[in-house]
Amino acid sequence: IVSYTDISAQMAPIDVVRMLDELYRGFDGLCEKHKLYKVETIGDAFMAVGGAPDAEAAPLAAARVARLALDMVELTRTTVLSGGQVVRIRVGLHSGPVVAAVVGSKMPRYCLFG
Repeated sequence: IVSYTDISAQMAPIDVVRMLDELYRGFDGLCEKHKLYKVETIGDAFMAVGGAPDAEAAPLAAARVARLALDMVELTRTTVLSGGQVVRIRVGLHSGPVVAAVVGSKMPRYCLFG
């Protein structure tokens, strides 16, 4: 999220949670639309993957990830969140091999590395 630190510093913590929840619910719907796997969210970062956990040809997965990215930008371009925030995002794409693993024992997490 562009200027996330500045935006969130001006909001009550519960309003930050509401903003992120609303935004991520929209992104979750886009992941379903494009049949991609949401890996996780960390703060204002949203990570999704194509070609895992179910293997698929790299060009097909890459095309669906790129379409997701465009739809995410479009969603934020045309949406005012219920708290009045207008959010802009930066999107990054990574292509290449990854390794998936469950790490940790107390709170195990499914993670991708690559």
